[in-house]
Amino acid sequence: MFHDLSVGGKASFPETRWSLVLAAGGEDASLRRAALSELCQQYWYPLYAYVRRRGATPDDAQDITQGFFEHLLELKVIERLGGADKGKLRSYLLTSIQNWMTKQYHKRAAQKRGGGTVFSMDSLTAEERYKLEPSHSETPERLFERRWALTLLDQAIVRLRADYESAGKGELAALLIPMLSRGDAKVPMAELAVKADVTEGHLRVLLYRIRKHFRSALCEVIAQTVGDEAEVTEELKHLQAILMK
Repeated sequence: MFHDLSVGGKASFPETRWSLVLAAGGEDASLRRAALSELCQQYWYPLYAYVRRRGATPDDAQDITQGFFEHLLELKVIERLGGADKGKLRSYLLTSIQNWMTKQYHKRAAQKRGGGTVFSMDSLTAEERYKLEPSHSETPERLFERRWALTLLDQAIVRLRADYESAGKGELAALLIPMLSRGDAKVPMAELAVKADVTEGHLRVLLYRIRKHFRSALCEVIAQTVGDEAEVTEELKHLQAILMK
């Protein structure tokens, strides 16, 4: 089943937009840990990249990132996001780790090295990814936001691919998904039409549909990280602005 955009280009706002975050602050300890683990798996790298750009070594950045999420779990900080002051998860996590690093940095190695972890973070993979980051003087905050944006795009692609595969159109998705970042002028229409066994006119329709589905999937992903429907559009514009820099 595909996720269609409603009139005006907005996805319907999912009732479960805060389910993951709120579950992380619930009373069931096992549920909290499972939910927070999932949250960490989705968003640890933008924070890791931020900490590294702040000057931490690879080992220290791993300790800080792990320690930060453990801090959120232990103090039930995340449950506060369910209140009236809930906002963007992106802004909340960045502000929180900034404050936490200021207060706790000197304790990290003794308390976290070799201890328990909230989630499995492959330190080698983390550093390999970080080495691919631009070497210019991009600020830690801008690097965090760019990696956050790319993480959301990756999650939307996963949803999109799953939708197409469940509809028996996995091969079509594999063909068209790489074209999502290109304008029509840069899409090899004739070549793709032959591979898809359709006319160029039909291919243009298919491209329009998958772009629409992708935007819907992206809006659904964003909706899980903000407080209300109005913020989905705002966050989408912010994401686009970040990726254009």
